[in-house]
Amino acid sequence: MDQFAKLILQSGQTSISNYLLKNYVHLGMNSDELIMYLQIKRNIDMGNYLPNIDIITNSTGFSKNKAYEILHELIQKKIMKIKTLKNKKGHSFDVYDFSLMYEKLSTLNNQSIESVSNENVQKNNDKPMTAADRSNVFKQIESEFGRPLSPIELEEITDWIDKDKYDLKLISLALREAVLNQVYSLKYIDRILMNWYKSNIRTPADVENMKNKRESNINNKNKSKVNNKNNDFKIPIIKLDK
Repeated sequence: MDQFAKLILQSGQTSISNYLLKNYVHLGMNSDELIMYLQIKRNIDMGNYLPNIDIITNSTGFSKNKAYEILHELIQKKIMKIKTLKNKKGHSFDVYDFSLMYEKLSTLNNQSIESVSNENVQKNNDKPMTAADRSNVFKQIESEFGRPLSPIELEEITDWIDKDKYDLKLISLALREAVLNQVYSLKYIDRILMNWYKSNIRTPADVENMKNKRESNINNKNKSKVNNKNNDFKIPIIKLDK
């Protein structure tokens, strides 16, 4: 019993807001996502600001695929994000950041649950993009890469959608370009999207027009080379001795 008591004390405690436990469903979180938050917070309280997937699966019993899926949902729902900080020596490190969750939770203090729900429904109706559309993009990339996406990769793709405002179909086309070139890297896809943006390419139709122009230019160059060769061709003059 003394050893057990010592173990309890050494393990420390994690403090959870009762207000969160009461209202997490109104933030759009399910019980699995709440468990994921609790385990991450436990690690953060112990000084592990970005616990690896093995630590999470050992604590929750989730499979790796399930754990990555839940992390993806937390990022997509804007409950969690990955933030880069610097220590006293100037070295960068990443942390799981739940400030977005607490910002959403704070709105419940001034609004009724019903009004918040209605507001969220209205916002979702104003957006042509659905949750299924967003989820399909992540699944496409995971399928082509042949592996689950890391939390940092999930954050980067979320930024493409929410910050950069890239069309979801455009992201899929950039993914196709990367696969055709056998480059399975988000950085490569990001360069494609940035180059398209700089070229004022915003829609799949713009991509198609760009490809057509490129093919037309190649064909014109090839025709020009053929014409030049024909113009350079000279009929040899053969002198016959009489």
